[in-house]
Amino acid sequence: MAAALGGLGLLYGRFRLAAAVAATSSALGPRAPVRGGAAAFPSAGRGYGSEAKEEEELRVRYLDEEHKGIVVLGLNRSHAKNALNKNLLKMMSKAVDALKSDKKVRTVIFRSEVPGIFCAGADLKERAKMHSSEVGSFVSKARATINEMGDYLHEVSVKCILWNSSFC
Repeated sequence: MAAALGGLGLLYGRFRLAAAVAATSSALGPRAPVRGGAAAFPSAGRGYGSEAKEEEELRVRYLDEEHKGIVVLGLNRSHAKNALNKNLLKMMSKAVDALKSDKKVRTVIFRSEVPGIFCAGADLKERAKMHSSEVGSFVSKARATINEMGDYLHEVSVKCILWNSSFC
């Protein structure tokens, strides 16, 4: 992943890991209630700006009750092995902006919603269709988004868990 975008390796160094990488989806323990009435963590939840839909590329869930203050960011591009494309980067940036304004967030879990894969790196199929003038700005946006996530977590001392039950 780091080689594909030339800097995503900073992801592990920039985020303050609050726990070891989980080996299975049951590693977070009992079901955690999610805003909006869904209670089947980790599969149910709220997507960014609306109820979660299967086609959403980034699912943002705010947990409730004893898990209040925990936000789950789930990559959900099964058809592309969670490869980072323009839309996913835009959604990640919007999610970080929303998290910055929510002072009640204390932990962020960054995970894959796709069994067997965390993230394949840059979406090379999308990149192949880009005009050469777009590639540099895409790579810059990818780096900036990852750095923005890391800076946010570092500056406000939010704990981050990278939940990986598969290959990166």
